[in-house]
Amino acid sequence: MTDPLGRVTLADCPPGPFLFDGELCFKTEYRAMVASGPVVDSPTSVRFVTTRYPDAYCMATGEMFWGGTTKHRDRAKLLVMPVTLPIVAAQSTRGPLFLYTGPMTACPGCGSTAWLVGRQSAECGRCGTALDLATPQASQVYA
Repeated sequence: MTDPLGRVTLADCPPGPFLFDGELCFKTEYRAMVASGPVVDSPTSVRFVTTRYPDAYCMATGEMFWGGTTKHRDRAKLLVMPVTLPIVAAQSTRGPLFLYTGPMTACPGCGSTAWLVGRQSAECGRCGTALDLATPQASQVYA
């Protein structure tokens, strides 16, 4: 699933770096593991199986990425912005990474067209004006 800003669900995101609420994270090819019951030969050992839900981590801390959710199923539905390493490397020397630019996204405060888009709001890259994505004014960001 892709939204108008190019975000995809974590489940559909390719392995590699992605942005979520301005945080740089990393999705692996590995899957979450859950206990499925005792091992047949040893009742004290637990058998684990992989799920269809992806593993993802925060790059800054190495912690498991949950995105404010508590269940693997809910985390797989979160909208994230896939990015490539060359983009991340180039932007790391220049400052914040702006996720969405376009002619129809003029900021009402300064006219800039660079936006840092999160889950619930978009922030202008120049002046910091924030728009709640649920308001009619934010329809510009989706154009």
